[in-house]
Amino acid sequence: MRFCFQTLAIVVFSFLTNPVICQNTPIYSHYMMDGFTINSAMAGYEGLTVFNLITRQQWLGLDYAPRTFSFSFQTRLLQRSYKIIPRPNHKNKFIPARKGRVGLGGYLYADRNGYFINSGAAFSYAYHIPLHNSQLSFGLLGSIAQHKIDKSGIGFRIPEPLMDMVGTPIYIPDVSIGCFYYRFYSYYIGLSATGLLQSKIKFGGNVMKDYKTERQYYLMGAYRIQQNKDMEIEPSFLLRTSEGLIMQGELSCKIYYQNKYWGGISYRTMQTFIVLMGVRWQSLYIGYAFDYDFNAFRRFSFGSHELFLSMKFGETARRYLWQKRF
Repeated sequence: MRFCFQTLAIVVFSFLTNPVICQNTPIYSHYMMDGFTINSAMAGYEGLTVFNLITRQQWLGLDYAPRTFSFSFQTRLLQRSYKIIPRPNHKNKFIPARKGRVGLGGYLYADRNGYFINSGAAFSYAYHIPLHNSQLSFGLLGSIAQHKIDKSGIGFRIPEPLMDMVGTPIYIPDVSIGCFYYRFYSYYIGLSATGLLQSKIKFGGNVMKDYKTERQYYLMGAYRIQQNKDMEIEPSFLLRTSEGLIMQGELSCKIYYQNKYWGGISYRTMQTFIVLMGVRWQSLYIGYAFDYDFNAFRRFSFGSHELFLSMKFGETARRYLWQKRF
């Protein structure tokens, strides 16, 4: 019985605090590799077509620990001149020109924490303005999140205020905006905000009626330092806060070798130490992160594990002869 109440407490606490300390989608240790899920303005900022897959097992060894899956894509509608294509016995087809400034992206995610299931989808539009050796981007993202408690595994009585939550999905729409500045092959900095709609969540009795999500703000940046032709160092940071000024930060430092291998460390203000490593093979990027908590969880867990897979296309003129960045 004590375990049942502990499990329920974790589920309810996760649901109530999730909008406060982070966005609807979970935060990953590979945030610097998939920044688009934090800032919609990063969609297509490199001029590449990118597919990212992240799977995460948190607090290994703890029963009903969170498990997370995320898939994202982003691309750039690159520059082209107008064309008139003649068609026999038909009206000629006109293909309008474009300046190569539009980026598109989207992602899906699923996060299970005990009996609580959080999933969602999002689509974003970004506009990139070329400057001298740099680029200024703006993004808009629309998303829908589903929250639900899985009743199939619950074998104990649920308190009355929570009965309506069990097995009944709750849908939360959201709108996010972002701004991103990128100095080519040097540094970047971005600011974004989520939860702009502050959607209300209605479930259960009067105790939790009219609960609504808080707006969240993210500031992220990185600077790449060229050591020699084979080695680069990239320190980065991520700061997130809510309107209630509940803040969380992360500092990271990665080393790239021959543009094929990387390794690094991060520290999260939840007293979490992170080790990252990865390798690139042609267009495939494979990364791994191990999180170790120095807080109370260290007594119950063997750490958290995260696997990152990415495919990037459009890096060479040989692969896309028509590619023009700007």
